[in-house]
Amino acid sequence: MTSATPPPSAPLPLAVSCLLMLAIVTGALGLALASERETTAETRHVVSAEKTLIRDVLTGRLTRADGTPEPPVTGPGSAGAPLRLRFVPSSDAAQAEAAIAGMLDFLRRRTGYVIEGAILRSYGLVVTAITEGDCDVAFLTAASYARAVMLANQNGRTDDDVEAILAAVRRGHAQHPGSDLAYRAAILVRSDSPLQSVAELDGRTVAMGNRTSGASSILPSALFNEMGLTPRIQRYEGYPIIINAVLQGATDAGCIWWSPPNADNPENDARITIQSTHPDIFKTTRIIGFTQWIPNEPVVVRGALDADVKNVLRRAIPLYVAGRVATREGRKELEAIGSVLGYIPATNDDFAPLMEVIQRAFAGDPEGRRDFMSSRR
Repeated sequence: MTSATPPPSAPLPLAVSCLLMLAIVTGALGLALASERETTAETRHVVSAEKTLIRDVLTGRLTRADGTPEPPVTGPGSAGAPLRLRFVPSSDAAQAEAAIAGMLDFLRRRTGYVIEGAILRSYGLVVTAITEGDCDVAFLTAASYARAVMLANQNGRTDDDVEAILAAVRRGHAQHPGSDLAYRAAILVRSDSPLQSVAELDGRTVAMGNRTSGASSILPSALFNEMGLTPRIQRYEGYPIIINAVLQGATDAGCIWWSPPNADNPENDARITIQSTHPDIFKTTRIIGFTQWIPNEPVVVRGALDADVKNVLRRAIPLYVAGRVATREGRKELEAIGSVLGYIPATNDDFAPLMEVIQRAFAGDPEGRRDFMSSRR
């Protein structure tokens, strides 16, 4: 018997065909959308990474196409409120102007801030400027910093508070741990002097500088008071004159700045200031004692200055110095701002030892303290 041929398959109803087609299209569209979402997420990640890479490391602001940061529109560092930096040269005025111009140019380019710089003839003028709100950033000596803090506290206002943000770094010596971040004074006598120690200076004549000088007055005064000594003080203007007073026998001893020797400067204290006229000065004089160490000088800002600005300056100034100290020309320029090798972050707490020394230096000497506070040097 012959088997029957199966009937041909009936075509699917039109509605079912349409549903299948819709499902296929929807699935394809879903895959496409998912792929697009993944691509968009990857693109956003790449864009975010690119923005991170071009974000300025100092300011946190995105840079312009030329790599410079966008300046602030308002507030400190804007065109309407430029930052005011003040300096006092520590060497040749022309050299100081070149060094400070270089620093200002670097800071303007790297931070985007509008900055005005000025060289003043004395630290007394800088102290007045920052404590009266006429200065935002200042490079001070240790003694002038102490006076600025004391004046700001005396005024009792918050807008003239003085805040240390950096401390200078110099070349130290392995035999003197911490000597890269601090300095001290030395007591000098003639080589043929019978004096062998600081304790023997009671009642003796001692050459000192003006009362605002850390090494030639404040540090030794604190030492003498701590030891209960009452030498007869004779004041002179400048280390060469102090040293000559000792050499000529006008005084029994003199107070000078001292730094540890290094490869470039095996003899490294105030006597180098007259070595050209007295080549044997390190043989004809000797040191009988030292004061305590105090922190190197700070860079300070007004306490009321915006915190972001302080943080930018705390990073930018050391970056400038690090770049300049790498070259002979740069190191020569840096002599104008104190022969520094760099700066490290600092706060007022780091200068507490200095403030203690100031108190000891003027203990029992109210007249001296008044002179110190009112000095225009």
